[in-house]
Amino acid sequence: MAPRRRDLERKRALERTRVALAQAITEGIEAARRGEQRSEPFKDPYGAAATVHDEEIAAAVVDRRARELAEVSHALERMDAGGYGVCRDCGAPIPEARLRALPFATRCVACQARAERLRGAA
Repeated sequence: MAPRRRDLERKRALERTRVALAQAITEGIEAARRGEQRSEPFKDPYGAAATVHDEEIAAAVVDRRARELAEVSHALERMDAGGYGVCRDCGAPIPEARLRALPFATRCVACQARAERLRGAA
């Protein structure tokens, strides 16, 4: 596939992902609000604990989707600026296979591994 066409298809896929993530975040927030509006008292304490646990999981999912939405938006900005597919640490091209697997990657595999080692050592 020609590079220009591949870039256009990747951009469209990222835009679809951005829309889907925004919708999922909105739905998650609305579901949490509905959960807050429940006024029925819990008849058993385990029911209350399970509900709190479910709400914490839902909040974590919304938070993860929000971070991924930011990553996708940043990738689209890099596309528009001409910096998409370039490692932010070493400036080398990010391999096509990595971009297919993780379209919002900002580092090549070697630099990502180094960043993760440094983060783990901190």
